Amino acid sequence: MVKNGVLVLLAGAVCGASASGGAEPAVFWASDPVRPGETAVAIGEDLSERPAVEVVRVSDGRAGQPPRAAFAWPTRGTRVEPLQANAQSVKFALPPKDDVGLFAVRIATSGGKAERVLNLPQVWWVQGDGGTAASPGGWIRAFGKNLGWDAKDGLRRPLLWLDGPRALSLKVVSDSHSARAELPAELPEGTYRLYLHNGAGGRAGWSDPVALTVAKKGAWPQTVFNVTNFGAVADGVKDDTAAVQGALAAAATTGGGVVFFPRGRYALSDALNIPARTVLRGEKEELVALAWPDLPKPPETLVQGSNTFGVAELTVYANHHQHVIAADLGDRPGAGDVFLRRVRVRADAYRGHPTEADVDARFRESMKWSTGGGDTVRMGGRNVEITECDFYGSGRALFLSRVRGGRVAGNRFFNGRWGWYCISGSDGLIFEDNEITGADLMSTGGGLNCLDGSRFSQNVFYANNRLHFMHGWDREAMTSDAGGEAYSGRAGAVGGTSLALADKPKWNGGDWRGAVVFVMSGRGAGQYRRVAGQGEQSVQIDRPWDVAPDAGSTICITMHQGHYLIVGNDFADCGPMQFFGTAVENVVAGNTGARMSGFRSIGLWYDGYQPNWFCEFRGNAVTEGNYYHWSSAADSLLEITGCCHTPYMGPMNLGAVVRGNRLEGNAHISIDGDTRDAVVEGNRVAHSEQGVFVSRNATNVWVGANAFEDVRTALTDEAALRRAAEERLRRYLNRVEPVAVWNFEAQAGGKVEDASGNGFRAGIGSGASLVSGGVSGRAARFDGTGWLRVDEPAVFNAPDLTVSLWVKPDTVAGRRGWVVKRFAGAEAPFVLSQCGAGIGFEATDAEHRWSFNFQSPPVLKAGEWTHVATVAQRGKGISLYADGKLVAEKLNPADRMPNDEPLILGREQWGGEPPRGETPGLFVGLMDDVKVWTRALTPDEIRAEAGRGPAQK
Repeated sequence: MVKNGVLVLLAGAVCGASASGGAEPAVFWASDPVRPGETAVAIGEDLSERPAVEVVRVSDGRAGQPPRAAFAWPTRGTRVEPLQANAQSVKFALPPKDDVGLFAVRIATSGGKAERVLNLPQVWWVQGDGGTAASPGGWIRAFGKNLGWDAKDGLRRPLLWLDGPRALSLKVVSDSHSARAELPAELPEGTYRLYLHNGAGGRAGWSDPVALTVAKKGAWPQTVFNVTNFGAVADGVKDDTAAVQGALAAAATTGGGVVFFPRGRYALSDALNIPARTVLRGEKEELVALAWPDLPKPPETLVQGSNTFGVAELTVYANHHQHVIAADLGDRPGAGDVFLRRVRVRADAYRGHPTEADVDARFRESMKWSTGGGDTVRMGGRNVEITECDFYGSGRALFLSRVRGGRVAGNRFFNGRWGWYCISGSDGLIFEDNEITGADLMSTGGGLNCLDGSRFSQNVFYANNRLHFMHGWDREAMTSDAGGEAYSGRAGAVGGTSLALADKPKWNGGDWRGAVVFVMSGRGAGQYRRVAGQGEQSVQIDRPWDVAPDAGSTICITMHQGHYLIVGNDFADCGPMQFFGTAVENVVAGNTGARMSGFRSIGLWYDGYQPNWFCEFRGNAVTEGNYYHWSSAADSLLEITGCCHTPYMGPMNLGAVVRGNRLEGNAHISIDGDTRDAVVEGNRVAHSEQGVFVSRNATNVWVGANAFEDVRTALTDEAALRRAAEERLRRYLNRVEPVAVWNFEAQAGGKVEDASGNGFRAGIGSGASLVSGGVSGRAARFDGTGWLRVDEPAVFNAPDLTVSLWVKPDTVAGRRGWVVKRFAGAEAPFVLSQCGAGIGFEATDAEHRWSFNFQSPPVLKAGEWTHVATVAQRGKGISLYADGKLVAEKLNPADRMPNDEPLILGREQWGGEPPRGETPGLFVGLMDDVKVWTRALTPDEIRAEAGRGPAQK
């Protein structure tokens, strides 16, 4: 219902929830940042349907030194109204007159109380100028949530504190998601605890600590090996391969150094292998060119090393190639400590005048190396740095695997033919200020994922990048992928950090440490833990449960993709920025999009259960909402959705926050599918058909304080519409007389009147008309291009239903709709159709199966009238009649699935001659005297209806 401008979905019992029964409440997670007047959601257990919720603004003052002081609850806080409260969640709004800052929240029930402080700084990870470490005199960057405020908020300056071999406070420049500080040159080496204070909350406002290593950078040898001293001519004609390889070999014998290329063009014909602690350096990027000819069999990689090397200040040209620059991937011991600085690559395997056969052969060959062809850059491991480079290659622009403490900044990446970028299994990566362009009509995007076999990907700052022109594959500009699972099913016995499993997991010989254990339903739902170890039928978790799951709890073990910060990026002419399963506490903030499919969080089945939990979409903008995918235009979405899969049918998307976003030009917000406890607040939608859509399957969705301009339908609440529809259906159930009759004798305003008097008028589309020559009087004529539509979503969902009509087909070939309860959707309570000369019936059951489908023997004749009837009786099945005689039946006690589709006469979603899934099945012929009852007629009543036809047919 809509109350005071706020949508409240009262969904009844949450899947797996139980009454508190006097147990002490627990809060597992609460949404922030949250400002005065805004709504927060808390997920937990034993919260009850009537908790008392109090809020206190935490006093500001001097921060002092960490660790933080415990918050002392005052005598009394401000009582606020609990919203959509149940055993496993509650929402509440902060008092609008308070100042911005930290807020303590107390949720009290008959069993006790749970307290939490909102807007505390959360430091998720820290990186330094040395990647996984920082050096004295270097810099550190912290990443997370609530790290800083807007200047207009008037709070104290943020602080950063290091506690270790020396304790000191540092000046910090921060925003909500990142903070940077410079380290003193005399800072002692060692392990430090890093704390951050965002300027609010006084001594209660410090973050929890994270570890920081301070260590001097190891120096590499600086001996210079000038390639011209080894015989290189650099005229672009003479093959300089032997000379360059000689310089590299000399560097290897002395433990490394700098292999230097003076200004010139260096013709090469084989791979360059860079030894450890060696830098391949040119005089300047625009002055030095390393050029490979069109080799018939190029080496696997043109420039390669294992680890601990660098390439800087040069340009690479190549024609036929596999990978261009590569190092060990992150699964190899010692991988990493590699840098690329101001390197340009122009590698085009289709350069020149290739024939069609040449292009085809090269493309097929490239697809053997990886999906999307060879990699322009391919590496992984610790401390990878790629800065100020420009990479144009024939296939995949970038493949990073298991980077730890990496920085990729200020680069240009061009995805080649069917090319993309792939960043897998990260743990600490700064990916910022890059431009990623689809350089081919078949180019796509890429994203963050676990596609390299990693069990987790986390702690990625993906910020201020520009992505555009991605039209190939699924057009995904930034997607997270991690298909598969190790286990889904019931929990077993719990003991501390040990969790038994009811069935054997599918470890498949792999190491699943770092993966995530979700409690999806039952007791403890809404918690997740990381896998610390595994047994034959058990798992060790990283910390005990707040509330232990029990034998009724459903859990899954799958890949973890958490703490992604997608901030300030620009997307255009591309597909979505999306979380495609296993996303946990990810943030999408301050991004812009134009002509893209939108910003999406999709919890789904992807070769296993892949929930999305606690993801936030704040302050994003879609400036142009028209989007063209493969062959049709659609609107851009900010979408939160969950797609369930048997046997688990509960929520797949939990605790999403959609706040302060701006959508224009036919874009809208959609909360769809199996989604629970979302907040949609403070958004603006302009110039669109739809503002906010909430599906009937979503539960406990709070929608409020949104603004709409030039929007046809501001809010579509399917759950409320469904309740109204069910009430409407109840008024028509089990009537003796038909609830709808279309005898085609009267029409007005382009619609056929309903002779029953109930007002279910049928709109006439082109290709359908009323003509003489009916069973009695006029009939509806269908020419194979049109249909009639009755916009009534509820009444024709009746559990007991009878449909009768007269048909005179022009042909008895093909599949053609007669009376159908769907137009564009999938599931339907009934589809009555012509199947050649037979009568066909289809319907979906409550388990989403098409278990009612069957058809009669041939009973129709072209050019002749036949009376057709179907009787659907709940708990029994379906009967089909022709001219009053039973011609087929199917016993099925299952319930048929209702839908919100209109009733259609003369068209089915698929069919034709021959029947095909991509073409509709349109009736050709005459139809008359169509009647619908919301009860099951008896065989005698069916015979009586058939007897009302003409004496001769």
